[in-house]
Amino acid sequence: MKKKIKTWLIHLLGGVTVSESQEHYKSICYNSAYISLTIIKEYAEALYGKPADEWCKLMYEEICKHLGSLTDGTDEERPTRK
Repeated sequence: MKKKIKTWLIHLLGGVTVSESQEHYKSICYNSAYISLTIIKEYAEALYGKPADEWCKLMYEEICKHLGSLTDGTDEERPTRK
């Protein structure tokens, strides 16, 4: 009963509980991973038919470009299919 009152009071004041915050964080991480993997998959599919060495080189460069944009703080748009 005490926990319900505490949660009610937190919500009344516009806050969230620790467990609610953790669930939200898990959801954000899952969505971010899904988007990242989808972008990489689409680029890999766009390279279909390229020789293996060229495919590997281009995929590596694309992954490095996206990692660089995260560390540099630049927000690059989603790559388009070629």
